[in-house]
Amino acid sequence: MATVPRQQMLSVPLLLILVVVVQAEPILKIRSTEFTRFNESSVEFVSSTSYNARGMAPLYDITNHVINVFVDENPIPEGYITVKEGEILAGPNVSDNNWGPLLKQYWAILLVTGICVIMIALMPIIGLCLCCCRCFGGCGGRSQPFDKKHDTCRRAILGFLLICSTSALVFGVVVAFVTNSYMQHGVENITTSARHGVQDTRLFLQTTSSHIDHLLNKNYQELNTDLKQMLNDASDNIIKRLEEESNAEKLTTLYEFVGKLPGIRESLQQMKQLTSDLRITASQLNDGLRGVKRELLTSLNKCGTQECIKVMEDYKIGRLNVNGIDYNSLPDLSQIIDSVTELIESSLGSAIQDGVEQMEQLKNTLKQTVLENIPKVQAASDSTGKAIKEVSDTLTSRLNNIADMLGNNSYKHLDTADDYITQYSIYRYYAGLGISSVLLLILICLVFGLLCGICGKRPDGYGDDCCNKGAGGRFMILAVTIIFLTFSIILAVALASFLIGTVTRRVACDSLRDPADDQIINYIDQFLDLNRLYSQLRSEAERSKSKLLASDTVAEIHLGEVIVTCQKNESIYKVLKLHNFVNIQSIGDFPEEYGITRELEALKAKIQIKSVEILTPEAKRDIETLRSSKLNDFDVDKFTDNLTLNITEYNLNEIAEKLRGVADRVPTGKEMNDIKVNLKNQALHLSSYQTNLVEPMIASTNQLIKLSTTLDSSLKFGERSFSDAIDKFLTQISEAEKYINENGKAFVQNITAELVSGFTRQIYAYVNLVIDSTQNDIGLCGPVHNVYQSVIVASCNRIVDPFNGFWAGVVWCLLLFLPSIIFGVKLSTLYQKSDPYPGPMVESEYLYDAYTERDNIPLASGPKNKRRKKQDRRRESRDRREIYYEEGSPSHSRDPRYNDMAPKNWDGAPPRYQNPPMAPPAAEYERPPPYYYPGAPSEHE
Repeated sequence: MATVPRQQMLSVPLLLILVVVVQAEPILKIRSTEFTRFNESSVEFVSSTSYNARGMAPLYDITNHVINVFVDENPIPEGYITVKEGEILAGPNVSDNNWGPLLKQYWAILLVTGICVIMIALMPIIGLCLCCCRCFGGCGGRSQPFDKKHDTCRRAILGFLLICSTSALVFGVVVAFVTNSYMQHGVENITTSARHGVQDTRLFLQTTSSHIDHLLNKNYQELNTDLKQMLNDASDNIIKRLEEESNAEKLTTLYEFVGKLPGIRESLQQMKQLTSDLRITASQLNDGLRGVKRELLTSLNKCGTQECIKVMEDYKIGRLNVNGIDYNSLPDLSQIIDSVTELIESSLGSAIQDGVEQMEQLKNTLKQTVLENIPKVQAASDSTGKAIKEVSDTLTSRLNNIADMLGNNSYKHLDTADDYITQYSIYRYYAGLGISSVLLLILICLVFGLLCGICGKRPDGYGDDCCNKGAGGRFMILAVTIIFLTFSIILAVALASFLIGTVTRRVACDSLRDPADDQIINYIDQFLDLNRLYSQLRSEAERSKSKLLASDTVAEIHLGEVIVTCQKNESIYKVLKLHNFVNIQSIGDFPEEYGITRELEALKAKIQIKSVEILTPEAKRDIETLRSSKLNDFDVDKFTDNLTLNITEYNLNEIAEKLRGVADRVPTGKEMNDIKVNLKNQALHLSSYQTNLVEPMIASTNQLIKLSTTLDSSLKFGERSFSDAIDKFLTQISEAEKYINENGKAFVQNITAELVSGFTRQIYAYVNLVIDSTQNDIGLCGPVHNVYQSVIVASCNRIVDPFNGFWAGVVWCLLLFLPSIIFGVKLSTLYQKSDPYPGPMVESEYLYDAYTERDNIPLASGPKNKRRKKQDRRRESRDRREIYYEEGSPSHSRDPRYNDMAPKNWDGAPPRYQNPPMAPPAAEYERPPPYYYPGAPSEHE
């Protein structure tokens, strides 16, 4: 008991919701305008952000990290620069001479600069001092011919260190050459990238202009065409929906049926004629088949062959007839035809026509009302379109002018830049190439010095070998000399390059790559003052009485924010905040401003309908007479049930063909010949009946069935009978008349309101499309940001990075030059020594002052102009003590007066003089170390 009320309570809200949904169902199916989309796929931009460091990326990263160590995130401390209203002024710290924060921030760069300046000043002095020292015999300028005890170890260690230094130096030289070439390539192609950027920017502006024209011009024309078509079809749509809602179209259907009555009568007469023809033809066929059957039975029985019996049994010759069809059972249509004739001659058609004319008059009234107001609505729509087109023309004209101005003002400057680059950049390239070549020359000298010093033999002063250790030492001294001659110049260039590259990368490249809250970008933003420019544009827009008003609120614009927003591929409207002087939202006021909504409301108020009388009482009586006519007696089943297309059980031509075959095989004989002739005659009769009687009967039967079926469908209108259909017509027409008179006015007003609402909705859908496309689709900033990135790549990655890589490679070489000088000077001295370590005893003898310059005085009795064999030369180069000790002995050819009379019992020790005869004992006097006499002058000539 409790569940029923609860179900009822639940059903009531459901019914209310269903009623609301039904009432909310739109009466008219207004088709939305399908706007064509702007196709940007055919637009191709050529700027490229691709970049290949070609193996130098790690160096560039290291260089950038080094620069980050020296430069702070904010390169200019607060209080030193003030940018205001397009002017750059000194800050309060400058006026107060407060340089502490600036020095604190850049102490590292100042320290490096100071060290470099000191090195630039000192290196020539150090080189001069070293040169003078060596000229006076010091600093390795003159060395003993014998190795000291640890010289071999020194040569190995210093050679290894110099090899490491030289190997590292190769990297710096390669970097210098490569970065110099890359930088030149970047400089030569910077204008090409700039041209691509200008071309893409112009293409972007032109594409944006075309998109604006497509949206504000072409799309509005599409909307306007659909709206005009909607207005032209408005009256027909209103009447059609009114007829459908009220079922008044049934009157038209009934009127059309009455108009078809002559056709129905003709169809009935045709059916009557076909029925009569079928009866006659069927009677003729029956008579003929009875005769054929009688003859065939007689002949086939007399034949007696198996084939004759088989034919008689297979085709049931004994039951050959018209398949049992009784054509006399077909209905007689005469009375129905007479009834239709009476209806045609009555006033039924004119009575229904009066109702149709009433409806036509209602249609014409509605149509005339709509047509009178269409020009006003169309005029308002055209005015709106004209205003939108003016806005489109203004915006596209400005964009095209900017594109043309960009092209005209950019290309000539780029051509000038090409001339300057072609004329002057080669000097910078040659300067870098010269520095790199000097580094390479030093490297080559060091490498040759190491090769000769490590692989060559000791110098002996007599051989003709060019790559001995002495040559290696001379290569070392040559490398050191070049270093001292060029160090200051190269260091000055490297220091200047370091300062320029650091400032450029931090001020330009880092700021452009990360413009959000960047100090340099903020200074540029304050200097340009875009907000002041926007204020001027806003004032000009207000004075020009633009169709699109400026927004009430003014949003500030900043350069860094513009770049970041552009990076997100936002529309140009959002990126540049164009609503400050062109508010696209104001386009939503155009329909009301130009009177579209006003004219539509006037149209809705003028559409009215009057009361109508669709059927008069006389028309209703005529229709009732039609309902009770003999057309109700038409029964299609009597035709379809009593008619068949199989007139005979078997095809007569088939039986005739079989009989001819049997006749041909009948045995010969007098009686059998008669049977054969009879069978062929009967076959001929059957073929004639099939052609002349059966086939026409089949055609007539087929036509009769088709006519009866079509007529039955025309009379019943989908109902069970003709009278039920007419009753339904009467009911629906009466209800339609009642609906039009009672609810028609409200229904028409609702339809009109929906039409106006749909019209207005279409307009505002377009307005919203314009607003949404302007804010989100038109001028997406991705291509411009791609140009922006391509310029950064062309300038920073392809010029600034190689520029910083160049000074990094040069500085690397200069740092390695300092130990290389020390190693080179040391090794050059060691490589000049011609004799190995002789032992501690001989070394101690060589410590005397008298022997200090012996290595500079050639032996008097030494061999002159004598070529030795290679083996002897190598042997003697390994130990030259024999030359010094034996060639100076009296055994060699020499003037006798210079011969030493002392005995030659040295036993491997340094020679000592013996007392001559008549001299004091040896214990009292010891000769000094042997002196050297070069011999007579004639021996040297």
